[in-house]
Amino acid sequence: MKNLTYNLYSTERIYRNETLVSYYFQPNRNIKKKCKPVDINGERFRLYDDGLIENYKRKDVEKSYGASLRRTIILMNMLLNMNDFYWFWTLTFDKEKIDRTNDLQVFKCYERYIDNIKTKFPSFRYMTFPERHEDGCFHFHLLTAGLTPAQMGLVNSGKVCCHWAKKRNKYGVLSDTGICSRAYFERTKHLHELKDTDGETIFNVTSFAYGFTTCSRIVSRERCNSYVKKYVQKALGSTEVFKKRFYYSSNLKVPEVVKRLVGADFEKPADFKTDFVDGVDDSLYLENSKGQPYINQFNVLQIKIDNEIKNALDKGLIPTDINFDNVFDYQMSMFDKKS
Repeated sequence: MKNLTYNLYSTERIYRNETLVSYYFQPNRNIKKKCKPVDINGERFRLYDDGLIENYKRKDVEKSYGASLRRTIILMNMLLNMNDFYWFWTLTFDKEKIDRTNDLQVFKCYERYIDNIKTKFPSFRYMTFPERHEDGCFHFHLLTAGLTPAQMGLVNSGKVCCHWAKKRNKYGVLSDTGICSRAYFERTKHLHELKDTDGETIFNVTSFAYGFTTCSRIVSRERCNSYVKKYVQKALGSTEVFKKRFYYSSNLKVPEVVKRLVGADFEKPADFKTDFVDGVDDSLYLENSKGQPYINQFNVLQIKIDNEIKNALDKGLIPTDINFDNVFDYQMSMFDKKS
């Protein structure tokens, strides 16, 4: 039997201001048997095209879960980096209007509400993140754009964002709420160091008929994206209910992705990985990368580079901030490539 070999690929994800360049190995399998998961008496198996049924091992499940979570995070980062959102919503369902313990019914109501907005306003853009309350029921966080306050049906709730606001629950325990009355905020703000969101008006979304809502303006895109990224990795570890960890509209922008084959038939990629950084063809990408190169067990190398610098390098030009000690070596490398 022929030993398994590996191909080395590079992928460029071209964002608005920077490009993420990744180098990684993939197994070189000429013949790959296709399979799909099936449930038999509550247990999951692999079903292959030739009819073979195989158990999922624990390590297979963990590997599949890890790969799924990585794909989710990559997609989420791409969408957050390529799109601007202006409002942060929270939709909470009222037990008097809907059986909020029924996850399927809750999701259908959410889906119906979003579909109605998209039909009425095709410019509506969103990302939605489901989250469970402490009581086990779901609510939804949304990042949105493409609608005016009037189209969203916003009304002033009389409350504002306030990072020191607390509320006592039915058991007498104080917990952070992040929301308070305008009067309380004005009365106590001199006692605290204010954050950029403090004092921002909290609105209600009157177009949502299934329960309670809050909506506030996104003051800092970077802070909002950072919060969402941490939230997804912490709170969305499972897809047992909705099959997806988050939802998004089809009109969001995505980065251009360029994939190419760098080298083929490596027998021991781990040995090659040791010397890869010094031998990579695009070494000037490394010299001009933003921050330190990122290397982990899944990638040989991952770097970020400013688009203007990358475009200059791709055209054979020398960026103005390049280390001129390496100019001759760079010019010779370009000459070797052309010859």
